[in-house]
Amino acid sequence: MLKTTVTHTANDGLVIGDGIQTDSVKPTAATAYKRGDLLVVGAGNVATHTTTGADWSVICLEDVTAAQADAAIAAGVEIPVYTQGEFNVNAVSIKGVALTSEQKAAARGRANSATAIELRTPVGA
Repeated sequence: MLKTTVTHTANDGLVIGDGIQTDSVKPTAATAYKRGDLLVVGAGNVATHTTTGADWSVICLEDVTAAQADAAIAAGVEIPVYTQGEFNVNAVSIKGVALTSEQKAAARGRANSATAIELRTPVGA
């Protein structure tokens, strides 16, 4: 069985509220994921990165290297994602890169209309 190592800390600022729920998705081959990446889940429950912030449905829970993604595919296991809860809009990303103000607006619009995830700006941020 494939073992993954969680490469984040609980106090990294991504999760800012209660009611967190998770699930798992199949990674795309030769693709690295970063904790906080906004992901699109398509046919066959396969996750890809959003390019605009306007079409995502889940948030990556942990860092996954391309090699780990390939190993997960070979072993038939999935990677964990957040599907519900309150998250810091300043801590989510696209391929590990912080969102621009336009991408934040698009991502928040998507969250408000089509997900069980709330993207918030923390008080004092």
